[in-house]
Amino acid sequence: MQKPEKKSPKIPYDIYESPQEIVILMPLGWVEKNSIKLDIKDYRLVITWKRSKSQVKDNLIPIKEECYRWDIDQVIDLPPQVYFDKIHSKLTSNNTLEIIVPKALVPEKIELEVEYDK
Repeated sequence: MQKPEKKSPKIPYDIYESPQEIVILMPLGWVEKNSIKLDIKDYRLVITWKRSKSQVKDNLIPIKEECYRWDIDQVIDLPPQVYFDKIHSKLTSNNTLEIIVPKALVPEKIELEVEYDK
């Protein structure tokens, strides 16, 4: 029997948007707050965390293991017009990771002055 290739599972998430911000909601379940790490790389939000496995009886042999098999490494593309240094997150009481991405305000029109050499 072939060993399955190590592939990080993808967690479903929802994205909402307003003129001021982008909100990402990701239900995690069974995740400890201190194991979650957020990074920004090439306009992408990288979310990683270690999954903690519940202790089972010693005499149990796994038939199927999907829930705790690998750590999570998820990447979400972000638009370039956000304040990357002001992104913040929280883990809610029902283990949903809530990520707030403030948008940079881009004016509709900018008038520029032209200087003349004399």
